[in-house]
Amino acid sequence: MTTYYGLYGQKVQYLASDPTDVQTGQVWYNSTSATLKVRSATTVGTWASGGALNTPRNAGAGAGIQTAALLAAGAPPTPGFSSASETYDGTSWTSTSPVNFARRNAGSANAAPQTAALIFGGAGSPPSTTNQTESWNGSSWTVSPATLNTATSANAGAGTQTAALTFGGGGGTQAESFNGTSWTTVSPLNTGRDAGAGCGIQTAALAIGAPPSAVESWNGTSWTAVTSTPAAKDQRGAAGIQTAALAFGGYPATSDTILWNGTSWTSNPNGLAAARGGAAGAGTQTLAIAMGGGPGGPVAVTEEWTGPGTAVTKTVTVT
Repeated sequence: MTTYYGLYGQKVQYLASDPTDVQTGQVWYNSTSATLKVRSATTVGTWASGGALNTPRNAGAGAGIQTAALLAAGAPPTPGFSSASETYDGTSWTSTSPVNFARRNAGSANAAPQTAALIFGGAGSPPSTTNQTESWNGSSWTVSPATLNTATSANAGAGTQTAALTFGGGGGTQAESFNGTSWTTVSPLNTGRDAGAGCGIQTAALAIGAPPSAVESWNGTSWTAVTSTPAAKDQRGAAGIQTAALAFGGYPATSDTILWNGTSWTSNPNGLAAARGGAAGAGTQTLAIAMGGGPGGPVAVTEEWTGPGTAVTKTVTVT
């Protein structure tokens, strides 16, 4: 009879708790929980339910990582614009100081950390479209004296608080770069966009959708059209970097989740728990978060993504 010792030349460890320094393929027995466990890599990505938002909203602006995320502004359940801001600790959401200008469809520096975020543009009342920028220091939002050169709504964003990028919005091709002090107009998109998604950093970003399937890559100087998404959708959520991105949901409402490897898109077998568009995204291609959105009215749903190739601990069922 083949044994684990015979195959791998070592015995299964008998431990009181799961080890912290664990390698893929490692097997151990947890005596406290009386379970046999193994460290393995996921083969396909999956979404899992996270803590519910305190304020349901659609078309909000997100930043951070899966276990330390931020969601600001958006469209509330009632007609109008939201100023609500919340932070996520990987388990639950906490309401924080609101943004100064209630808005929806604002761009955000979604590669920024939870404690140093930036939102820009969007639609509010009045005016219907704004050029206003606000920065977040982990405690409060401050209106920046730096305003966009072109007021816009439904613009996408990328980068960090001191090195951000905004592009598209209102069907336009405009793009601007932020250095922490001022916005500078840069080379325009090849195709005008409205309610598209963005991810990456200021010098290496990705513009996804709106027009529905068109995708462009930014190298810090110019935009290049790249492989289109498999399905035509607007208002997708997105996360990751220019060469390893994740896009999910969108309108017409879908649960689709697709992966970008820098060259082509791949459809993931597992999608969002429910079809929805307008969800904000943050994080990486392997560990991301989808915040809010809705198939119709705004929802409080949060979902956490674990991508293919991510190391996870699994309990082995034995008889």
